[in-house]
Amino acid sequence: MAKFGTLSQEQIKEINRVNVINAIRNNKETTKHEVSRLLKLSIPTVTSNINKLIKEGFVYESGVAESTGGRKPVLLSFNENARFSIGVNMTPEHVTTILMNLNGIIIESKSFKYSKVKDFDEAVQHIERNILSILEGRQIPKKKVLGIGLSLPGLVEEEKLILDNAPNLGVKEYDFHEFQERLGIKVYVENEANIAAYGETIQGQHKNMSNVVYVSITEGVGTGIIINNQIYKSAHKKAGEFGHMRISDEKIQCNCGRTGCWELYASKRALFKFFTEMTGEFVDQLAVIFSEENLAKAQVREAISKYLEYLFIGIENIVLGLNPEYVIIGGELGKYKDELLQFINEKIHLKSSYMEYEGTRIIFSDLGDQGAVIGAALLPQQSIFYHRNNVI
Repeated sequence: MAKFGTLSQEQIKEINRVNVINAIRNNKETTKHEVSRLLKLSIPTVTSNINKLIKEGFVYESGVAESTGGRKPVLLSFNENARFSIGVNMTPEHVTTILMNLNGIIIESKSFKYSKVKDFDEAVQHIERNILSILEGRQIPKKKVLGIGLSLPGLVEEEKLILDNAPNLGVKEYDFHEFQERLGIKVYVENEANIAAYGETIQGQHKNMSNVVYVSITEGVGTGIIINNQIYKSAHKKAGEFGHMRISDEKIQCNCGRTGCWELYASKRALFKFFTEMTGEFVDQLAVIFSEENLAKAQVREAISKYLEYLFIGIENIVLGLNPEYVIIGGELGKYKDELLQFINEKIHLKSSYMEYEGTRIIFSDLGDQGAVIGAALLPQQSIFYHRNNVI
């Protein structure tokens, strides 16, 4: 195969295709001459790519522009509904499924409650029914679906479609090949924190962050690492298990079998525990803790303060170890960004010590508790908008 520098001709063609479709997508209306000028590509190269994209349905001719002399140029627009993708986020308490178009707009969402005491196969079958229901209701044929991204709270082997171990779901070595075969749609699996981190870099307020650690607060604590715009998983696919770094000598056992793990003190279960210790009241919903009534109580504020101290001990360790541009606090806790920021701002030592530490900015998720499911839906779209896999 002919080479140009270190890239093959096929790679160059793929890069050109991706650049052309993104140039059209990022502009409401444009022309092939404008695309050529923007990308510094020849008119024949741009024309060839545009003709293919029109044939595939991704681009359409939307009118004509004013002439600057000679024939009026044809206006080109991106068809955001040419294809769709599906995102699924599984937690120990609920499962959410969304349908997304190519502009990242959520078209429909379905959720159901889930408990790890239930049969996992039954939950997967429920997901399957929800997907089929959405597609049938929207009259979308399967051939227009790029894929299904599954966000899972545990270790995954994405190439093998296997959920290797998810202690908080009580599941080990679950193979999603049958699920893929039954639906007849390509399936992608990814760790929840990893894919939430990816979603933040694509759709969060601070888009295009190239070096990020995303801290997902759910039943446990997961962390996703983005290095140079790619999800970092390491040689053994286990990078980012900061939830199980030891921060205490207390002999409290974690689901992983070890003691003193960060997630024992920084997960939402930990916050529930601190709330009960301070108030004597049982709680199992974050919404209860962050209600206006409870936030006005001194004991509740003391519980949150204790929780934040433990949360930031772990974040400080991450910053010292990786020194990313950003640490993003998300997961289910991300939904309470405003309440937590107000609380932190009142605690001067937290604000001065942690919200910017060693050059790293510590922020809350802009996607709230939807980062993982949005990231999962964006995962199948990599084949359209990127010329390389964003997982290393």
